[in-house]
Amino acid sequence: MKRKLSIGLVAVAAVVAALLAAHGLSVQAQPVASIKLPDPGGTVQLYPGCNNIALSFADGTASQTVVQAVTPAGVVQSMWRHNAAQNRFEGFSPAAPQASDLLTVNFMDAVWLCVAGPPPPTPTPPPVAPTATPVPPQPPTATPLPAWYSFTFPSFYTEPDTFRGAVEEIRMMSSIPKTGYHEGVTAPPGSTFALVLMTVQNVGTEPAYVGSYSFRLRDSLGRHFTLSYDQPDSLEVQWAAQDYFQRSGVYDEIQPGLTGSMVFAFLVPTGVSGLVAERCPTDGC
Repeated sequence: MKRKLSIGLVAVAAVVAALLAAHGLSVQAQPVASIKLPDPGGTVQLYPGCNNIALSFADGTASQTVVQAVTPAGVVQSMWRHNAAQNRFEGFSPAAPQASDLLTVNFMDAVWLCVAGPPPPTPTPPPVAPTATPVPPQPPTATPLPAWYSFTFPSFYTEPDTFRGAVEEIRMMSSIPKTGYHEGVTAPPGSTFALVLMTVQNVGTEPAYVGSYSFRLRDSLGRHFTLSYDQPDSLEVQWAAQDYFQRSGVYDEIQPGLTGSMVFAFLVPTGVSGLVAERCPTDGC
């Protein structure tokens, strides 16, 4: 039945594409809904299809609460979030919450919010409803989920900016288990690890590597945290994170025009919130 439902969705998408082509390129999408996000999110307009937005709900907010923040009611078809560590999508369907695996969201989660478009101008016969228990639609597989923000920053030893980093996720972990050559590590009492998963592209003209003072983290209180690799055992944390996520990281070279999947380990206080990665000032972190 899942296969039949997927085939049906592909057929519907093909019909919609044909209709748009028949009407020419003058068709422009108009917002069909909006979502009221908690401060500092504001109100975001939603267009037919899947909209990539950053949520500002508190950690652990129920996915149903996010859906209820959309007006008009009933237009949300599904919500998706990419799990970078497991390389898969997690989804929530208001029509089938029992078949969903994205039951809660966190502050600054990047999600796809998929909403229904306006009704067609000419009434058409409704499709035959499936008789089995409804399941969420299959997530897109051809196009990866884009990062929810990106910024440029310098390499360890050059100016101007050499890299563009697209943040995929900031994962909080109190310990990193041993998964490769390097030993596992545990954060000191009162602290935890903030692990920045990032896609980094070399936009310069020479090979370069990310250094410990290329970028930093800022929390909701305006405090800044750096990649302090001059402390004892700090590099062991970075190596353990690279083993765990199977990514490269600090001091790994990237050639011009190429992109690397990287992870960077920060040590932050327990209970920190609202972490955002940003470029260090020109006078350094």
